[in-house]
Order: sequence, then C-alpha cells, then structure tokens
Amino acid sequence: MLRKFKLSKTNSISIIETNWSEHSDDISRIRDNVFIQEQAVPKRIEMDGKDSECTHFLIFNESIPIGTARVKTDGKIERVSILKTHRRKGLGYQLMKFIINNAQEKGLERIYLHSQMDSIEFYKSLKFIKKGEEFKEAGIDHV
Repeated sequence: MLRKFKLSKTNSISIIETNWSEHSDDISRIRDNVFIQEQAVPKRIEMDGKDSECTHFLIFNESIPIGTARVKTDGKIERVSILKTHRRKGLGYQLMKFIINNAQEKGLERIYLHSQMDSIEFYKSLKFIKKGEEFKEAGIDHV
C-alpha cells in the first residue's frame, strides 16, 4: 500500500501513502509532539483506536518523517500535523495536495475535515469551504 511521491530531484521532500501497521511509530511520534505536547490534547483522545481503519500519509525531509495525516474511509481527513520546526515552509500544503489528489484518484465522492479555528485560512487556500457551527474538540475551537 506504499505509494511514493517525490516532489523534485533537487528537493529532499517526499510523501508516501502508508498504513498504521507499517508506520505507527513515526505517525505516533509526530502526533504526540504536535497534539499531545504542543496543544495539550489528552492522549486518550488523540490515540482513539481508529488508526488501523484509516489510510495514512507521511511527509519526509530526507528520510526523517516530519508530518502526517490520516483519511477515514468516508473521506474525512484528520490528524494533519507538521512538526513545529518544519512549519511555514509550504509542507502542510504539499501534504494536503497529495492527499486530495489521492482521494480523487480513488474516486472518493467527497473529502472533508474539521479545522481548528486558526487553520481555517490554510484550508480555504486548498479550496475547502467553511460549513457548520463552531464546536470544541479536545478543548480546542473547531469548525
């Protein structure tokens, strides 16, 4: 199930489609850093037991995993995360474009997500449309 994508020969960034059983250590480490340590999301909420049901994506700098996301079978994108030292470099955008293209290739009828309030503009830049009311998830405002 590994599907690789190299952004360019001169760029050290690559993105793969993977699964929980192959890369759970890398995925868990990134999500622990971003959600549990930085954002104080309780571990029991972050590690919800649904990972084995999802398609996962990893973005690497050289051979080091620096970001991840997962997609549920219904097209919901979740757990989009880039390590702090690699943010604001367009890597989250590249990861999301890869996920969107992957979903289209697989024929998913829709993809959607819940955004943290401070990430709304990022997702709008990817053509997502804000829909629904604000709510709290793990103590963080979302829409």
